[in-house]
Amino acid sequence: MTTAQPPVTTPPPTGQVEVALVDFEFKPNTLRVAPGTPVVFKNQGQAPHTVTDSTGRFDSGNLAPGAEFRYTFQAPGTYPIYCKIHPYMTLNLQVGP
Repeated sequence: MTTAQPPVTTPPPTGQVEVALVDFEFKPNTLRVAPGTPVVFKNQGQAPHTVTDSTGRFDSGNLAPGAEFRYTFQAPGTYPIYCKIHPYMTLNLQVGP
């Protein structure tokens, strides 16, 4: 007789988290972090990009290749992030448990 195992859940990362902007996409393109987590967005591609919250909470401005932008996510919720230069580049970031 076997017993059902509870589902395995991965807790949100703590500490600094990195997101790469490369090949015209955010890597990863979905992310969950705990409140208070700093996220470093690094432009690892050959083109300039932005890291822009579509609700207007922040905007990195243009990030040249090799540049980075840091933002600490304090408030729980959903952060729909995109690149103003390449609006098809999107990141769905969730803050919370």
